[in-house]
Amino acid sequence: MRYNTDMNHTGRAGMSRRSFLKGLGALALTALPACRRAQQYAIEPEDCPEWQRPGEAISFATSMPWPTGAIPLLAVCHDGLPTALQPNPHYKHIRAGLPAFVQAAITDLYSPLRPESPTFNGKAYPAKGMVGAFRAWRTALRDGRKIAFLFPVGHSLLRSAHIAQLRQFSGASFYEYDPVAEPRCSTFPALDELTELTLGAAADFNSGCASLAELTAALPQLDVLFIFTPADPAAFHPDFAEALQHTPAETVRFCLSAPDRTAELCRYTVPLTHFLEEWGAEADAQGNLCLRQPVTMPLRQAVSESEALHSLLTDDELPLEERPALSPDRALLLQVLPQAESSLRRGIVEGHLPAARRLPRSAPTGAMVHYLHPFYADGRFAHNPWLRETWFPLTGYAGAAEVILPGSGAATAVLVNGSLLPAAHIEECTHICLPLTPQTIRATLPLNEQGAPPFPHRSSRPLPQHGTGTSPQHQGAATPQWALLIDISRCNGCSACTLACRSENNVPTVGQEDLMNHRDIQWLSIERYHDELHRTHYVPSACRQCENAPCEAVCPVHATVHTDQGLNAMVYPRCWGTRYCSAACPYEARHFNFRDYSRNEQALTARPTNPHVSVRTRGVMEKCTYCIQRLNSATSTDGSTPQTACQQACPRGAIRLVDLRHEPPTSVLTTFDAVGTRPRTLYLSN
Repeated sequence: MRYNTDMNHTGRAGMSRRSFLKGLGALALTALPACRRAQQYAIEPEDCPEWQRPGEAISFATSMPWPTGAIPLLAVCHDGLPTALQPNPHYKHIRAGLPAFVQAAITDLYSPLRPESPTFNGKAYPAKGMVGAFRAWRTALRDGRKIAFLFPVGHSLLRSAHIAQLRQFSGASFYEYDPVAEPRCSTFPALDELTELTLGAAADFNSGCASLAELTAALPQLDVLFIFTPADPAAFHPDFAEALQHTPAETVRFCLSAPDRTAELCRYTVPLTHFLEEWGAEADAQGNLCLRQPVTMPLRQAVSESEALHSLLTDDELPLEERPALSPDRALLLQVLPQAESSLRRGIVEGHLPAARRLPRSAPTGAMVHYLHPFYADGRFAHNPWLRETWFPLTGYAGAAEVILPGSGAATAVLVNGSLLPAAHIEECTHICLPLTPQTIRATLPLNEQGAPPFPHRSSRPLPQHGTGTSPQHQGAATPQWALLIDISRCNGCSACTLACRSENNVPTVGQEDLMNHRDIQWLSIERYHDELHRTHYVPSACRQCENAPCEAVCPVHATVHTDQGLNAMVYPRCWGTRYCSAACPYEARHFNFRDYSRNEQALTARPTNPHVSVRTRGVMEKCTYCIQRLNSATSTDGSTPQTACQQACPRGAIRLVDLRHEPPTSVLTTFDAVGTRPRTLYLSN
């Protein structure tokens, strides 16, 4: 049976919703350009959270422990839960911005991959049983049994204090391991620079702990082994994995996320707290002390490294079920650092410790080298959904760590140790570069090429040579006239801006299926361009905030409107999803919710969103708004110049928000401009 698509809900022939929208679209194409400023709002923009003036969020200074040096940051909280991580403003003169993987680490706090309970031989183990096991290990420690501890790399005040107490027991021994802090091999300049900017340079903190090789040799004689390092040593070192599998010792793995290879070979696993749930104080590479305080109680049944060590050293039970009113970690922090209470507001104590020894890179010795991926590091962040849906500008891939091949050629995929990985050719690369992940660590030549990659890929575009843009108009305006200045000579593709935009504006992830179909939603992404000399240029690309915006002329419901501050704004409750605006936009800056991505993401992780920004639903178009919630909040209080999220996160100062009334731009590139649009997002030539 064929259905009449022009039947209305009464069953009579009439105009359907589809026909009605077609008619409105035709009307928009003919009538609206002449009177697009005459807007009659059905729903005022002020009804959206971005246009309200809510109370400010509460931010706490804290830090993320990292093997090349702790990273200070601000945890932005709403209703008692952290919603975003931002740079610590007191740390700007030492390190600006915040790397992409640090901003994405907030998703690990709410990740469904976090273990819910301890395990024993791969099966769930009751908390009371683990408390009893710690009681037995405490007795073994006091009896002089051989108990080893494998720690992360870095200088921690709490860890040092605990080790000093543990040294009184003759059987205790201490080791450390993390491949991120180990000496690295040179790859090619663009990748070397990017890894050092994001992950930090390899460093030695002179902790006095022994190496993983020494632990491997000692494993057959141990009685108990506690593994706290977030790295996966069994995946990278087969000799350690073999020794771990056959050791008579009771092995205990503390893990934050899904069990890795090391956890699979250990007898016990214990859920580990996220760094936003614990106290701490670690040194950065320059010798500054970065303090850490919990901004939420543990969301899972988990313990911190310090709590576990405290339980072994005292008669206090492991706090898996209930925590004491006065945290022993906080008491210990105040004991080893008396000024900690006053320093927590700033989050750092400058010059407290000697600087770490920086380890130089070594020259390649063969045809193949391993590298740390700027997003995934040694694979520990490979599960992170924010990072997996971020395009890696150096290669154009998303979703997996990639093999980088020397020379030129089309994108391919390669088979490495049974795992299919994307591959990209880069001319300045002289060696095959394999990501330092578990599936590639034992790879040997030759690699098996598989042809077309089964991964989403964006090709590099030729750099336009000429443009026909016009300067934005701002003379005599009574309100701020915002513009975003982007210096493409400073951008190196680290993608910190992309993650900051996602976090600030509730930009949802779409999942692997829609990512493969290029339906991902990124208000700001890094596009790759190449010039006639085959040099690569990275261009942060977002809504250009056109003064003469084609999207406004074709929207049949005035969901996209122009403000008195010169912005091309969105009124999300009015959007009907016609996608006319997307078709009219010459910059491909608009993104459509093909599914209810935000609701699906919330159902999976229960991660709280930024309450100052609308959460878009299925069928709604969305795009960059210059973080309008920040602009309105700033102009309504002290009149200071606000910062967009991307500007705040950029480590090289490539992005800057300005008021055109006070700072008209110079040296503007019109290369990326479409004719007659007069964009407010401007690219600078120097």
